Amino acid sequence: MSISTFGYEQRIRMFTKKSLLAPLLLGLCACVTQGGVLQLDNGSVVLSPTGEMSVVLDSVPATTDVSIDPLLDTAEQLRRDFTADDKYYHECMVAPKKCDVTRISAPNSPQRADLVKRVHDYSAANIHARTDLGIALVRIDSLSIIDADNAIVNTCSYNSIVMVDGGATDSPLDDIIFNDAVASYLSAWMMALDQGVWKIHSWTSRMTKFNVDQCGFTTP
Repeated sequence: MSISTFGYEQRIRMFTKKSLLAPLLLGLCACVTQGGVLQLDNGSVVLSPTGEMSVVLDSVPATTDVSIDPLLDTAEQLRRDFTADDKYYHECMVAPKKCDVTRISAPNSPQRADLVKRVHDYSAANIHARTDLGIALVRIDSLSIIDADNAIVNTCSYNSIVMVDGGATDSPLDDIIFNDAVASYLSAWMMALDQGVWKIHSWTSRMTKFNVDQCGFTTP
């Protein structure tokens, strides 16, 4: 899941620090429109920090035909697709030359443009993430279904993955640290439905803290 540059073009030229991956977000509702967001008429849908979904229907009569099922399906798909997007983004950072940016970024979006440039620059400079150095964690806090094709995912994420300049060989012995910054982010991800798959359109960080895990993960 992607993903502003944080000045990474300058870091590429300088080969001094590493890029941090930012991660992803969710808080959802259904049935009637309120303030531009679908809200549940008689209850609420809550996504727990672990990503588990629970439904609170205090005043909805028991019935075998619950009208909110399609929306719950949409929320679950949004959660799954965002998680898959975030996972593939990190795979792209490990092997930029093999990255298919169309898998996780919406067409004609800021995210698509950013990823195309990032993957190109990293590939040309042989910069990539090390799988054995650092971790990337993300928690979906809430999701909002705007309409049938647009949604917002709110996340808290932590990233300590080390980016390296791989040099002229594939051996890690000649790797040079490009970016080893540690940071955590409270982020909002604008998602767009593209051919039945939720992809990232753009994202913003509401709060970034370096060398601090503001998400409360159990980190080393």
